[in-house]
Amino acid sequence: MKLEGGKISSSQLTFLIIGFTIGSSVILSPGQAAGHDAWLAVLAGLGEGLFFAVIYTSLAARFPGKTLVQFNDLIYGPYLGKVISIGYLWFFFHLGSLVLRNFGDFFTSIIYPETPMVVFILLTALICASATRNGIEVIARCSIILLSLMLVTDLVLIILLLKDMEFTNLLPIFDLPLKEFIRASHSAATFPFGETVAFLMVIAFLNNVKQAKISTAAALTIAGMFLVTASVRNTAVLGIVATTATYPSFMAVRIIDIAHILTRLEVIVAIDLLAMGFLKISVLYYGTVLGMAQLLKLRSYLPLVLPVGALMVLLSILQFDSVTENIAFAFDIWPYYAIPFQIGIPLLSLIVAVLRGLPKKEGGSK
Repeated sequence: MKLEGGKISSSQLTFLIIGFTIGSSVILSPGQAAGHDAWLAVLAGLGEGLFFAVIYTSLAARFPGKTLVQFNDLIYGPYLGKVISIGYLWFFFHLGSLVLRNFGDFFTSIIYPETPMVVFILLTALICASATRNGIEVIARCSIILLSLMLVTDLVLIILLLKDMEFTNLLPIFDLPLKEFIRASHSAATFPFGETVAFLMVIAFLNNVKQAKISTAAALTIAGMFLVTASVRNTAVLGIVATTATYPSFMAVRIIDIAHILTRLEVIVAIDLLAMGFLKISVLYYGTVLGMAQLLKLRSYLPLVLPVGALMVLLSILQFDSVTENIAFAFDIWPYYAIPFQIGIPLLSLIVAVLRGLPKKEGGSK
């Protein structure tokens, strides 16, 4: 029984992973704890993230056509496998609610302070619900258009900011204690690179699973270079302020003023957040409802879309009292909270699958 009949190409997977990885990193800068060495922390985090990706794609290659929920049963058995799958569905659901909250916090604190947060969260969730109902093919096609536009506009913003950049703000290089640098780089690895574990619910629908490793590695590298560039730009423009600002990219772009005519371009950052955040939430939303349908052995995941979306909206509103709590969770707690889901269980799953010779040949697997 197939709950998803769609197929995506390797190029669509690449675009989708890039957009997903950038996601809310458009406004929240990974590696920010490293100060003016944030770009180095992101680069080191990318290296760790590529190691994660090797594990994810190796698992997907061993179980072609099967999602995380399906091959957990094969690796751990029907009971323990389902417990682990439930844990992952919570992880995807929770991460989706966190990204939704990023939307709400950003727009209510920066753009529309008089508008209730629930308005932005609910509207975003409804758009993502529509994409989720239409399946992974639609989400993947959207990623090509949205990411292309975002990369072009970001390049324009960098060019316009060149005159405001002071690259001496990046000096001295690597003056951070090693322990703090490792902590910052691991934070950058778990947010956002390790979050691509969600694609273990998507790679099953790739029309050529053998290309998953190349597509994933290329996507993470491109996304990583984008984030490194954004970090360098923000530090060069804002200096020490970039290390303490809640939304450094927004602040940096706000400085653009060409002859008092070309101004207020920070709205582009908000649009980029809408586009990339939409892709990220949609993938997490899709993975959650598809996985639940597979666990419950439903014929379709569509009846789950609205109930899960409503719960995601509710959690996003209730889990933090302020934007400060949200940011603190993202940079101080998330790097440790995510370890079992991003590296612990996937690595264990790959080791067990190799030791047990899974998948079995000729009817050895159900």
